[in-house]
Parts: sequence; structure tokens; C-alpha cells
Amino acid sequence: MKRTIRNKLIFGFSGMLLLFLAVAGLGGYAVFSLKSSAYQATRVDGRLNAVSLEIQVHNLEAARRVKEYLAQAKAKGVAAAPGAPLEEARFEVHEIRSLVTEAVAIAPTAAMRAKFEKIAAAAGRFDQAMGAAVGAFQAGAGASEAASAIDAYEDAAEELHETAEDGELAGRDASQSALERIERTSRRVGNTVLVISLMTFILAGLVSYKLSHAILDPVDHLKNVAESVSLGNLDVAVRRYSDDEIGDLADSFSRMVTAVKFFRMEADAAQSESETAVEGGQQ
Repeated sequence: MKRTIRNKLIFGFSGMLLLFLAVAGLGGYAVFSLKSSAYQATRVDGRLNAVSLEIQVHNLEAARRVKEYLAQAKAKGVAAAPGAPLEEARFEVHEIRSLVTEAVAIAPTAAMRAKFEKIAAAAGRFDQAMGAAVGAFQAGAGASEAASAIDAYEDAAEELHETAEDGELAGRDASQSALERIERTSRRVGNTVLVISLMTFILAGLVSYKLSHAILDPVDHLKNVAESVSLGNLDVAVRRYSDDEIGDLADSFSRMVTAVKFFRMEADAAQSESETAVEGGQQ
């Protein structure tokens, strides 16, 4: 295909359009990445952190309720001790299990899911140990048997507390990781946009420079040729810059200058012959 001025302009402006589309696409990708990271931070990792804190609160409340019941049972006797603290403790354990189910569903990694699954297992053992300790008190078991049941309950409560702390740490780590991911995404996208923008600016300048010189330089040259010819200088050389319409115009200029030279030579020859004839007639 011939490299016409039209084709050069189309090629140049098409390149510029592609560069602008690339920048726009990169901007869209940046918005999508930041939106995805923000969603992960607020809807997933942030929620996971909140759930882990709720689990710890319910764990502490369940242990406090059981401790309250056992203290009243020792002081007032099992018959006089109110059963409300036990019901509230069982409710707290139920809430822990519900929250653990939610945490396992939204946890982003297998390691985090494993930590919350340990909380569920510890909550089950806590519930069993609590029931055994309360049952020992209500059945009027001996001191050694009751002490053994209390020790088993305290071990289960300590295990639940430790696993809840691990879950709380996992939720905090998830929230922190999300914030760090947003910062990394923002920094990476910002740097990439800056680099692409600079490249676009440089390439746009180069394309504009090439297009302007591809058109203006030949036109200026032909203008100078025309002025030289108009002043009678027919020894000017016509240069062909490119293989396009301006190149064809340069060829036309070159043929025109050659034709003008030829006609001038013929005119000079005719004038010389006329002057010779006149001089011969006078003699």
C-alpha cells in the first residue's frame, strides 16, 4: 500500500487513539482493582475481624456466667442457685458456634478456616465440660468428683479462650492484610498510570513531530523551489522527500523546472539566431 499523506495521518491518529484507549483501560483497571480491594477489606476481612471479636466477647461472657452460677451454687446450694446464668451461658456458646460458621464461610485462607474450626471444636468441649460440672454439682457428687469436673471445665474454658484469641488474631491479620493490599494496589496502579501517561506523552510528541516534519519539510522545500524559480534561478535541485502526494508534487516541480530550462534554452537559441541574422543583414 502506498504511503500517502492520508494513510500517514490515519496511522498517526490511530496510534494516538490506541494510546489514549490504553490509558483509559488502565484507569478502568485501576478503579476495578481498588474497588475489589476495598470490597475485600470492608465486606470480607473487616467482617471477619468483627466476627472474631464477637466470638471473644461471647466466650468471655459464657465463662463469666458459668463462674457466676458455680459461685452461687457453692454459696446458696444447688436448689437456691438461679438457673438463668446457665441458660445465658448456653446461649453464648450457641452464638459462638453461629459466628464460627460465618467466619469459616468467609475466611480467605485455609489456615484461617482451620483456626476458626478449632474454636468450634473447643466450644463443643466447653459445652460438654460445663454440663458435666453443673451436673456434678446438681447430683451432689463427692468433693473429688466435683473438683475433677471443675478442673475439666476450666481446662475446656482455657482451650476455648486460647482458640478464640487465635481467631481474634487471625481476624486482625486479615483486616491488616486487606489495608496493606489496598496500599500496594494503589501504589502499583499509581506508578503504572504515571509511567503509561509519560510514555503516551512521549509517543504522542514523537508522532506529532514525525507527522509535522513529514508534511511541513517537503512543503517548505517546494515553496523555496518555487520562489527560486520565480526569481529566475533554474539551477535549483528539487528533492523528493517521500513516496506520497508531496513526492509526486516534487516530481511535477522537477519536470516543470526542466521544461522551463528547455524553453529558456530554446528562447536563448532563437534570440541568438535572430541577432546573428540582423548583424548579417547590416553588413
